[in-house]
Amino acid sequence: MIQKLKQRGFTLIELMIVVAIIGILAAVAIPAFMDYMKKSKSSEASLNLNKVGKNLKAAFDANQAFPNAAGALLPTFSPTGGLGCCGGTGKDASGNGSTTVNNKCDAKPDEFANDAGWKEIEFVMAEPSQYRYQYTVTAANGTGASVQAFAVGDLDCNSAESTWTLNATAISAGGAITGAAVSLTPPPKGSY
Repeated sequence: MIQKLKQRGFTLIELMIVVAIIGILAAVAIPAFMDYMKKSKSSEASLNLNKVGKNLKAAFDANQAFPNAAGALLPTFSPTGGLGCCGGTGKDASGNGSTTVNNKCDAKPDEFANDAGWKEIEFVMAEPSQYRYQYTVTAANGTGASVQAFAVGDLDCNSAESTWTLNATAISAGGAITGAAVSLTPPPKGSY
């Protein structure tokens, strides 16, 4: 007796359910992935501002005062298409780099080296960066001294900049200066 095998496959409804599930997963996963990408790019700011903070503490320990000169917002750049991001090609100090736009500021260590504020705290950006950096003196030197450093960047080139802030203040006890305290404040969640 010859038995005929019946071919079975997926029904149209089963396929539609699978496509709907994949669509829902993609709708949830893609925004989360993009947020993680921005967070990973923003680690540059915290690392560099921590370096600035260490340099400020060392300068304060040596002189019992913070450096008095302000540092300009560097590196300078010409925005591409009116956006707040650098939009450059990320060239290093010797002009080597890619030819595709990767939204990094070109390395311009000479700008940092020639700026009195950055020179005084011994900070230089010698490689392409997502952020521009600034250093300001917010109060007179002495027991009430305080300074701030900023990292400003537009990581996804949507003209919405995120700003990391480093605050450094003199600590005094009984009228005597005892050291410096440094704190880092990230931008609001979701604005990386």
